[in-house]
Amino acid sequence: MLKDSMLAEKERAFKLFEQGKHGESIAINNKVLKYAKEINDSILMGRCYASLGNSHYFVSKDSLSFYYLFKAKDIFEKAKDTFNLVLSYNDIGVNYKDFDSIPKANMYFNKAVDLAKAGGYEVDMIYPLSNVAELKIYEEKKYDIGIQYSLETLDIMSKIPLYEDRKLKALIYVQLAYAYYKIKDFKNHQLYFDKSIEASKKYSHIEVLANLYKEQAELFRKDNKLEKAYDFMKKHVIFNDSLNKIKEFEKAKQIEADNFLRENEEKVRLLEAEQDFKDATITKFQTYNTVLGLFVLGLLISIYLIYKKNKQFSIAKKKAEKLSKAKSNFYSEISHELRTPLYGVIELSKLLLKENVNSSHKEYLESLNFSAGHLLSLINNVLELNKIESGEMKLEVLDFKLKNLINSIADSLEYALRNSKNKIHILYDDTIPVSLKGDSLKLSQVFINLISNAIKFTTNGNIYVTVKLLEDLEERVKIYFEVKDDGIGISREKQEQIFEKFYQEQTKIEQSYKGTGLGLSIVKRILNVMESSINIESNVNQGAKFSFELIFHKQETTKLQDNTLENIRKEIANKRILIVDDNKINQLVTKKILDEFQVITTVVDSGEKAISAVKAATFDCILMDLHMPDLDGYETTSLIRAFNSEVAIIALTASSSEEVEEKMNTHEMDGYIMKPFLTADFIATIHKITTT
Repeated sequence: MLKDSMLAEKERAFKLFEQGKHGESIAINNKVLKYAKEINDSILMGRCYASLGNSHYFVSKDSLSFYYLFKAKDIFEKAKDTFNLVLSYNDIGVNYKDFDSIPKANMYFNKAVDLAKAGGYEVDMIYPLSNVAELKIYEEKKYDIGIQYSLETLDIMSKIPLYEDRKLKALIYVQLAYAYYKIKDFKNHQLYFDKSIEASKKYSHIEVLANLYKEQAELFRKDNKLEKAYDFMKKHVIFNDSLNKIKEFEKAKQIEADNFLRENEEKVRLLEAEQDFKDATITKFQTYNTVLGLFVLGLLISIYLIYKKNKQFSIAKKKAEKLSKAKSNFYSEISHELRTPLYGVIELSKLLLKENVNSSHKEYLESLNFSAGHLLSLINNVLELNKIESGEMKLEVLDFKLKNLINSIADSLEYALRNSKNKIHILYDDTIPVSLKGDSLKLSQVFINLISNAIKFTTNGNIYVTVKLLEDLEERVKIYFEVKDDGIGISREKQEQIFEKFYQEQTKIEQSYKGTGLGLSIVKRILNVMESSINIESNVNQGAKFSFELIFHKQETTKLQDNTLENIRKEIANKRILIVDDNKINQLVTKKILDEFQVITTVVDSGEKAISAVKAATFDCILMDLHMPDLDGYETTSLIRAFNSEVAIIALTASSSEEVEEKMNTHEMDGYIMKPFLTADFIATIHKITTT
């Protein structure tokens, strides 16, 4: 069977890895990984990623090593595969150890040991336990404790014949020889030195031998035993030369293996086709043999029809699941693809409006800004409707200032108000606490839809927005919201219909008010999620009043919240910020906004360039785009965190907040900013994260 063949190849790749033949190991693992993806075997994929991570570690491709190891870890965590998860924690710990991040290395090694102990899997403790021993001996100089852990590891390995030829056993002998030498127990030093040579020669662990002789030479040199040091250094040079030749050979073998893989893909396809033909022939033969008689034939036909119906149902179910997943992926992608260019249009038009433009150009820019904002509102409505219908909408609790939010929404609709010759009146109760905690983004969507609806059905009239405190409790407040207009009104019989999807109101003379018919439907569904409901009072030609109530938590006013934009401007001036974005327009807009606040910016267009920039210079903050080719924002952040845990990293994204929040914490990001954004919110977020 093809799967058995691939599993055998996987084991062969591991043997080659153990012998230091990393090039061949990488080539074989890539072949098995391709097969695992074709059959959707997640565990086999995880094992291949783990092997690739370990092999790239030895050929000095640090970024790829972390990338593959974290992919393996995520798969095994999701599958709850304890054995492989223990190995993944251990391998990640090894990487951190070589980055001199000893605390993180210790954390992952101990996580591996604890997980193995909790599950009662003694064999799973072998690798992490040996690494804890290595840190105790070489880093912490606690030789007695290191010896104890090393001997415990050997004791577990002795119970398992499979580990007899492993390189790890030879390496443990090496670290025991070193530790005993350091505590001047020369008898045991010689014992384990001899064992390490015996094991390494027997199983061709050339790399272990080269390092062993080098370590011995260094020990004797420090003790001024120069003759012995010289002898061991000569042996080290001999084995190190052999090792270098093997590595060069492995590079050539890797290229050869890649070519071999391409040549054999066609053979594999032919074998699969042949197997399909055999399977079809067997099925046909079995069908003929079922015809044993008229009575039996009738019975079999019935069974066959039932089977066929079940199979059709199964295929339909799989197609439905696939379509559902495709739909979800489409909405996620379309969110990014539509909001990204809108970010450029909205922000560039805002920036141009701040400059000294003539009145006609100003009118054009205002029209452009309003149109882009209107389009963004429509996009948000469609995306929110999808989230509600799929049950994915979640409340996002944020700190916000309610009065500022209402005024900002009114300002954003100024152009539409002016065109419809309407006036807006905001009646705000100033006894409401200044700062609240709640889902301000969804509240904004509700108000944008209600006010836009009022503007659409009112001409040369008035729109009243009322915000009033109903109850002031110890930690919470209940607030009444109302949007009222003096437009054409809605008849009683149609007041239920207006909250249905895609419903559009028409007058008696069939004048159509164009739109998507989603605005009020979205309002009703969002308020349901927020545990509230929308109320309507209206009569034809007497206007309409929409009202609802919401409960918010109070937010204590902090020094940061009391900061004015001018104070923030002073505090973030001369901050060094790295902008990582592959979109040229987005780069221009973000840089232009930060330039206004005298921030020192550096711009790069890929994850790899971002990593190089952070290694070369110091930054106070990184604004990280999440959707980039090759390395995306999440992967880039993980690779940066491997060597820099101090710099603040903020996701700058047009994706939905729910999608970002699920991944942000696991990739050690400090916050996120949704595009398009209000400049004040954008700067306040950067200020908060870089000054606290």
